[in-house]
Amino acid sequence: MWPKTFIGFLFGLLLSISLVLNLNLLLPLAEDIRLLTGLVLAFPIWAGVLVWAFAHQKARLAAKHLSFVFIPSCLLNALLLMS
Repeated sequence: MWPKTFIGFLFGLLLSISLVLNLNLLLPLAEDIRLLTGLVLAFPIWAGVLVWAFAHQKARLAAKHLSFVFIPSCLLNALLLMS
C-alpha cells in the first residue's frame, strides 16, 4: 500500500508538471489563458495518476506503466524547450 502511494504521489506530481508544461508550450493562446489552464488541470491529473497507481496489483507494475507515459512527456518537453 505505501509503495503504491509513494509511486503515485511522486509520479503523479512529476507527470502532472510535465503534461501541463507540454500543454503550456503547445497551446497557441495568450499566456494568462495557458497559465490558468495549467493551474486548473494540474491537480486533476495528479489525482488521476494517484488513482491509476492504486489500480495496479504491484507498485513496480504501476511505476513501469507510469514511466511509459512520463519519459515521452519529458522528451517532448526537452524538444519543445530547445526549439
